[in-house]
Amino acid sequence: MQQRTQRFFIQIISILLLLSCPLTLGNTGCGTGLEFPEEQAKALQASLDQSRSNLGFPGGMIGVRQVGGATWMGVSGNANLNGNVAYIDDNIIFKIQNLLITPAYAAGTPVPMNTNMYMRIGSVTKTYTAALIMKLAEEGKLNLDDKVDDWMGAGYYPNSNIATIRQLLNMTSGFTNYTQTPDYFAQYTATPKATFQPETLVNYARTCGKPYISLPGTGWHYSNTNYAILGLIAEKAGEADFKTLIQEKILDKLYLQMTYVPAIDDNTIRSPYVNGYEKQGGSWVDTTDHSPSVAFSAGNIVSSLSNMLNWIEALHEYQLLTKESVDQMMTLVAMSDGSPWSGEIFGYGLGIMYNKGATGHNGDIDGYKVCLYKYKDHYFAVAINTDTAPAGDAEAVFWDAVRTLYPEDNI
Repeated sequence: MQQRTQRFFIQIISILLLLSCPLTLGNTGCGTGLEFPEEQAKALQASLDQSRSNLGFPGGMIGVRQVGGATWMGVSGNANLNGNVAYIDDNIIFKIQNLLITPAYAAGTPVPMNTNMYMRIGSVTKTYTAALIMKLAEEGKLNLDDKVDDWMGAGYYPNSNIATIRQLLNMTSGFTNYTQTPDYFAQYTATPKATFQPETLVNYARTCGKPYISLPGTGWHYSNTNYAILGLIAEKAGEADFKTLIQEKILDKLYLQMTYVPAIDDNTIRSPYVNGYEKQGGSWVDTTDHSPSVAFSAGNIVSSLSNMLNWIEALHEYQLLTKESVDQMMTLVAMSDGSPWSGEIFGYGLGIMYNKGATGHNGDIDGYKVCLYKYKDHYFAVAINTDTAPAGDAEAVFWDAVRTLYPEDNI
């Protein structure tokens, strides 16, 4: 009993600290004393509200940070359409909102979006996986030009004796995307809460009948298989599991306390969280609880809006990696054919997307769409709680915000 009570109070204190800055709307950098321009904040909020009206998503939020300056975060709509509770201890239920611990929302009562809620971030995970690989390279534990077979064994995958870690990172390995294979789709559709082992994910691509789209280095193809293999290589090089490596080498160093890799068999999200939705038959269906193991190191991380902003800033400001490492991550190939980038509007680096002048990544996983970019003198993080088209278009929300701050760019 005493241990449960202590654990309860520790959890309460932790959540209060996490919620203390910022809450829902704000125009001040937490603890910085810097003020985000009021007129820009109003315009960004109006842009977000208009985006929700145009697209029809249940709820969304956006964070914008000036390079070296203040942060503004805004919300629109609801995080949960049917009432939400935060499970703090086995038999005690609270709702966390506005720094108060109060009774839970009644069933059927929508819960407003809040910037201090957890959410799944999908393929934004790839930026973490790529940074982990770069960190291991800085530590001398691997080389980006190592062959896949050097780490995974001879004949691990068709052409894995040719494909390099760098080619996995920039999507030029040619390996088929396991999430587009019939066997994966059938299994995941039938059992979305089942636990999938990382090697099982790779095997869906390996055994699909067409395990590669092109030879390594001869084309560009977006493939989650690349990043599942990178996670396995990181585990071998770092001599620890992916969850531990991300925690110790990235999250702890950057104090990203609202970001975590869920356990392979944990289908839930820590409270307080944003529920994810998909539209089925004209109605919103809650898809929050599903297995993160289907994404592994390609897309299983959970985070918050403020932590996403902190992360994209940390990458660009060399807070974790050396300038040399970040420069390598920003070295792009053309998404048309994998050749060296020569000014096209889209490009891909080592876990980094280039999108019409913005650098970062987007993410899509059941019920959630997010994107995370630096554009000129601002960092942006966008999250909405559906991935159903056309409502689930975080990129549209992002570009609406960019146009608000940079109308002269005609994006």
